[in-house]
Amino acid sequence: MTQLLLWWAAVPTLDEPPGMTAWITAFAATALSTYALERRSRTPLTALGQILVSSVLVQVLAPPDTLSLVASVAVMMALFSVTTLSDWTVGLGATAAAAGVQLLPAAVQHGFGSALVSHWLVTVGFYLLASALGAGRRHWLRERQVTKQRLTRAERELGQAVCTERDRLANELHDISAHHLTSVVVSVEAARRLGDSRPELTADALAFASRTAVETQVALRRLVAVMRVDEAPAPAHQSMTASIEALIAGFGRLGRPVSVSLPADLVGPAAEAAHGIVREALTNALRYAPGASVAVRAKRAGEVLHLTVDNSRPPGGIGGDRLGIGSGRGVDGMSRRATAIGGQLSAGPRPAGGWHVHAVLPDARSVRKPAGGRRRNFTREQRIADAAVCGAAVVASLSYALEKASDAGYGIPLRLLLALLLAVHALPLLWRRRAPWSALAVIGATALLWPVLLGIGALPSSTANCLLGGAVVELAAVYGVAAYGRVLRPATAPVGRYVQPSAPLVTYPYPPGQRLSYLSVLATALSFGVSMTAAFAGDGMLFGEPAGPFLVLFLLGEVLLGLGAVFTAAWWAGWLMHRRRRRVLGREDAELTGLLSSTRDMVHSERQRVAGGLQETVLQQTDLVISSAEAGSLQDVAAATRATLAAMRQLLGSLDAGKAPPTAPPTAPQKAAAAAVPGASRT
Repeated sequence: MTQLLLWWAAVPTLDEPPGMTAWITAFAATALSTYALERRSRTPLTALGQILVSSVLVQVLAPPDTLSLVASVAVMMALFSVTTLSDWTVGLGATAAAAGVQLLPAAVQHGFGSALVSHWLVTVGFYLLASALGAGRRHWLRERQVTKQRLTRAERELGQAVCTERDRLANELHDISAHHLTSVVVSVEAARRLGDSRPELTADALAFASRTAVETQVALRRLVAVMRVDEAPAPAHQSMTASIEALIAGFGRLGRPVSVSLPADLVGPAAEAAHGIVREALTNALRYAPGASVAVRAKRAGEVLHLTVDNSRPPGGIGGDRLGIGSGRGVDGMSRRATAIGGQLSAGPRPAGGWHVHAVLPDARSVRKPAGGRRRNFTREQRIADAAVCGAAVVASLSYALEKASDAGYGIPLRLLLALLLAVHALPLLWRRRAPWSALAVIGATALLWPVLLGIGALPSSTANCLLGGAVVELAAVYGVAAYGRVLRPATAPVGRYVQPSAPLVTYPYPPGQRLSYLSVLATALSFGVSMTAAFAGDGMLFGEPAGPFLVLFLLGEVLLGLGAVFTAAWWAGWLMHRRRRRVLGREDAELTGLLSSTRDMVHSERQRVAGGLQETVLQQTDLVISSAEAGSLQDVAAATRATLAAMRQLLGSLDAGKAPPTAPPTAPQKAAAAAVPGASRT
């Protein structure tokens, strides 16, 4: 459709209307290009080959430019698709092949001379720009794919984490019910059967029931205490030191002497792993060394965090799982946390008694380090895109300079010197993404060299016109600052999308980073405008008149206005791209953070739910067992113990089903035991 509109508007204005061969060629090439563009997402290389063939035919057999414009645009679209969908080597080879193919029609149209080089360089510049856009698009799509995979993995882990926690809690509760309460029931029933022949078994069974019920109650209360102090870790961008210290303080409130020494800025995966390891180590100390002192230490050594948790020999020197609530999975769980982030963990008895846990965790401290003090990693596609943009700027400015140099009749040495100056001027674009402000500063400094070289006679005054092509470098640099420049924020500014992608959007009209970034437009316009004005006025003449102060200032004002408008357009294009990228990344970051937070919250809620169920049902039943044993009734002890086991099984069933544990009404044996034993309803 675009080609037809161009023909309808431009062909009647030509001095010589196209012949039949030109029309047939144009229609056939346009149809072939349209068909190839429609298939470029599925077979990009084949589409590019077809479009190159049609482009060459149009340029050779249909000379008017209006017949070849759309074909040239089609080649750029096909190159964009190739570099987007193919490997970087394929994209680089396709760009080189397309540039080589275009030499033939350029030679047919312009012959072998300076016009050929100038025209071909313009074509190559556009092809490099298309390749740069395709490489950037490939990087963007790869980022979205990686983020999608992370979100999918986080969603999968959301359900698995809760199931894993339920299994772990079920194992803990099963240990208590299987080893403690079942033994009470067995001993009481044996005493009831043999009571007439062996009356001493009754006293032994009652003492055993009372002692075991107390131990069970202590074990359950410690388990509840462990779950109550298990707070959810802080988000990854916040320090978790306070959360770990609160966790340790909760264990200290259980009558445990605990000393702690932690860095004030524990963040990231190492901090989360340390949180889980400390929690598990303290829990094991409660189980296996009740009453022993514990020391928690964390110390950095380069990029590694050394975490140690030591507990002394328990009072009396007797350790082990005397309460019978251990599942034997503590050390394995701590090891998995360490190895999951590339660390390692060792645990074992201390020579002087007690237990020692030592974890070595990689601690990149990515959040603690300022963005400017850490080298950023860029993908191959991003580096290729920067190189392609730099190349496009070089060939675009060089083609303009060579065209002007050809018109002026400059010799080969002077042309080479101009090419070297323009290449050096564009070279900082290679760092436009990783250091956009520095690249802009170097580009501005090299532009200021031009009037100096003209002033000292290294360049003739007429070459000032050749250097105007360097403006495309300034355009690319201004775009780079707006798109990739670090967004700074004064200390008094509100925290919003411009600082933290996961934070809520703050609506104020001109964010501080935007105002700071726009300074690049003013600085670049002033630098380039002063350079060009000084270059043109270096020979003392402007517009054929003596370059007086008034004329120079007038020209500088006009130049600054024009450059300001052009550079502002480039800056807005970069800033809009920056905003779009921040918005998409912020939404994805918020989704991922929400999933991770939901996982922690659900695990934490599950622990609190089970703790509440233990307090509301099982602990009340163990009170009845103790009261019945103190009253000396084997029948009531048996009934209360069976009721406790039933409550425990009900709680275990709720973990298997993933439902909230219902509070069961008192059973008939429980009511009878409560009525027969004074004070049996205490909690």
